[in-house]
Amino acid sequence: MIETTETMTTRDGAELVATLWRPAEDGRFPVLLSRTPYGRAATGPGYHLDVPRLVAAGYAVAIQDVRGTGASQGELRFISGEAADGYDAVRWAATAPWSDGNVGMYGDSYLAITQLLAAQERPEGLKAIAPHVSPAGLYECVYQPGGVPNLNIILTVSAMVLAVDELDRRIALGTATEEDKGRYLAAIGLPHGIDERLRELAERLPLSDQPLLADLVPFYSAWMDTPDPLDPLWRGGIVRHADIEVPALVSTGWYDYFRDGSIEHFEWLGGESRLVVGPWTHFTHERDICGRDYGDQASQEAIDWTGVHLDWFGHWLRGAPLRDRAKVKIFVMGDDAWREEDDWPIRRARPVPYHLGFDGGLSVTPGEGGAAEFVSDPGDPVPTLGGAVMTFEAFGPLDQRPLDGRGDVLRHRTAPLTERVEVSGPVELVARVSSTAASADVTAKLIDVHPDGRAELLTDGVARLTGLVPGEVREVTVRLGAISNAFLPGHRIRIDVAGSNFPRFGRNLDKGTTTLHGPSYVVLPTIP
Repeated sequence: MIETTETMTTRDGAELVATLWRPAEDGRFPVLLSRTPYGRAATGPGYHLDVPRLVAAGYAVAIQDVRGTGASQGELRFISGEAADGYDAVRWAATAPWSDGNVGMYGDSYLAITQLLAAQERPEGLKAIAPHVSPAGLYECVYQPGGVPNLNIILTVSAMVLAVDELDRRIALGTATEEDKGRYLAAIGLPHGIDERLRELAERLPLSDQPLLADLVPFYSAWMDTPDPLDPLWRGGIVRHADIEVPALVSTGWYDYFRDGSIEHFEWLGGESRLVVGPWTHFTHERDICGRDYGDQASQEAIDWTGVHLDWFGHWLRGAPLRDRAKVKIFVMGDDAWREEDDWPIRRARPVPYHLGFDGGLSVTPGEGGAAEFVSDPGDPVPTLGGAVMTFEAFGPLDQRPLDGRGDVLRHRTAPLTERVEVSGPVELVARVSSTAASADVTAKLIDVHPDGRAELLTDGVARLTGLVPGEVREVTVRLGAISNAFLPGHRIRIDVAGSNFPRFGRNLDKGTTTLHGPSYVVLPTIP
């Protein structure tokens, strides 16, 4: 294949730079385009496809530095500026001398939402997209509904990715040195102690006060100071699904922190779009996550991830028959097997309420009224242990038993199951609570307790209540998100309720005692 550097000019005069790989023979080829802030190498953050194999299949592959990153001119407008630039990039790719006019887009995370924002502008030549692990929008990168910061995610991305990339850019421009970069990396805990240092940064108050990021990631403080989703700051990062006409191969993982955003894209798009959800995190797509082995077919390598995309783009860009016509493919954890479905959410799923008993029980049978309390102390929050987090040591389906000694967590579990119970769909906790504080958070975790005692985290969520009056009981819905897990005979279903999960979610700074009242229950979409 031939590798060249290509430059295009946007409508406002900014030059954006791309690396192009194309077949060595003369001709025009369908183009697969990615747009990235993370460096335009064939491998690296945002890519899990085999570029030489794509080129060998007859595609030109273009990876472009988005505005204000890498070699591209201008100032980075994180997500919010990608719709117009994405339109211009597709038109450039469709009209280049090496292009046959048919363009597809692919890539992960930031590279995924650039596809959706470009597609909503309906550029001529764009025929299909394949967004993997895409956030719902800019606001959803930073906050949970209700204004609870996704602190672990956005702080880690800013400190470990955006700031480092900006330093690399400045070094290339001659405005920073390798010594500057070395000092920064030491300040954030590299090569040792990164997780501890990131937790220290997460504990700083106010959240917008991060001196290490003030120059390198200047928009971080504005994000932290703007929890209102209707603020104009977020406007450019909203995906207009109704304006997207091209089909999308949407994919994500059950432990991806953008899982629900990705699934939301699929649900809104409908039509010819497809959904694939594996037992993966945002970055890890192997069969094993922190010691939990999901079997031979769990990894992207096992299902031939590049081949899946060649099938998709071969159909939409070249008119080849679509070999895999499954509308939805999900990996059912517990069974540790793939299954095809006709829809998501699965229509045959039944919403079964499991009631939280105040003796620690969890049952489909409503219990007697009662109440239980937990203390929420921002000075001693419940520590995050696994889940959909961006960390370097402990993520995904971690055993929750190290938290058993904490008295600020309410644990509710079923008796050992006598038959398999499959939960596939969005999970919600409906809780009736009161608090001695004016504001309180309610966090919840869905856990699969194995016969040997292992308490495997499946998914979690948080909701924040404000304007509380002492003694007032208020109902709140905590959205734990989508999951597919088979609870096997001998296992128990468990729900943990607390007032914090830090640093996954930003702390509520009001200290108080929260009371959980009956009836409170978790709704599990159960497959009959």
